[in-house]
Amino acid sequence: MFIAKVVGTVWSTKKVKSVENLKFLIVHPKGLDTEPNTNIVIVADILGAGIGEDVICAYGHAARKAIHPDAPDSIAIEAAVIGIIDSLETDSSLIKK
Repeated sequence: MFIAKVVGTVWSTKKVKSVENLKFLIVHPKGLDTEPNTNIVIVADILGAGIGEDVICAYGHAARKAIHPDAPDSIAIEAAVIGIIDSLETDSSLIKK
């Protein structure tokens, strides 16, 4: 999992059948390059996250299971929003630089 900021939305009118009803967002993982378009990930979102919000994202099987719990292998995604962050609390002395 990783924490990211939503920096945009992807609009696609033609999609494969397994993702036809999904909304896609552009997220910038926290802790990577500061330019929002240098390291971005496209994620599926069923929670309704918006631009500017911080989110928790999952990759791979965990992302597919979050979106389609009964048949995760039937959906063609690699990353998904699994939580919208209300607040974060960290102890900066514990984070290695």
